[in-house]
Amino acid sequence: MEQKSQQDFIPMVESMPPFPKSAHRIMELAADINCNPKDLVEIIEHDPIITMKLLKLVNSAFFSLARKITSVRHALVYLGMNTIKNIALSIATVNALPHKQLHNFNTHDFLIHSLTTASIAQKISDRFNTSQESSDAFIAGLLHDFGKIVFAQFASLEFSHALDRSLKENQSLHLIEQEMLGIDHAEIGGLLAERWALPSDLIICIRDHHKQIQTPLHDCIFVANQISKQMHYGQSGNPVIESFPTHIQQCLGMELMPFIESFDDLFQEADKARKFIEL
Repeated sequence: MEQKSQQDFIPMVESMPPFPKSAHRIMELAADINCNPKDLVEIIEHDPIITMKLLKLVNSAFFSLARKITSVRHALVYLGMNTIKNIALSIATVNALPHKQLHNFNTHDFLIHSLTTASIAQKISDRFNTSQESSDAFIAGLLHDFGKIVFAQFASLEFSHALDRSLKENQSLHLIEQEMLGIDHAEIGGLLAERWALPSDLIICIRDHHKQIQTPLHDCIFVANQISKQMHYGQSGNPVIESFPTHIQQCLGMELMPFIESFDDLFQEADKARKFIEL
């Protein structure tokens, strides 16, 4: 199978839908510690699709609120700014994806993995008080594997073969991609993040999330990704669960399974992701 270069994939990345303006604006507000909640409500209400889906989810059985929520403002009062921001970001980002079924790639399971990884990454960031990274942890977790969507859409046959080999040989998917395609989904995801004009720290995290780079954001995404795979929260196409590097073990004071057991509500994140996909 002929390898491709990064240049071969640039037209494919450029063919992806643009990152929604509403999502950009929500991210800007999320990064501002002095953000006025009214500004967030105004941005969401200017996007009827986000508003409709957000209210549908908020009024679903998952949240089990005592009264029906009829406005974004009321939803924010009941659930808090972080929850509403994350729901809105997820809706805006997922709406930017192709809606057709992709060859040998289950987008439903992929999105469950992505959404769950995002929520877990933010939980980890909050737990260890990396407040500077907390708002970024969710979006980095959500987008970390979106390069796979580019592969599945524009190099479907090659990517399908890579998925099969990764599963049969129990090898990390990104290594198989490098061998078969000459580039991996993380690099493609970095190109996509650049096209979407995301902040530089998010671009770097998405591009390098399979590299041993020691920053709080990288560590959050790495750990959350392994938890999602270990718990079978969706399916990312990569069967390999990686051991914690030494610096992460030292930071957490434990390995993967004890760390998972230290959370008592992770199953709710997967359930929330499934409810979200059903909207």
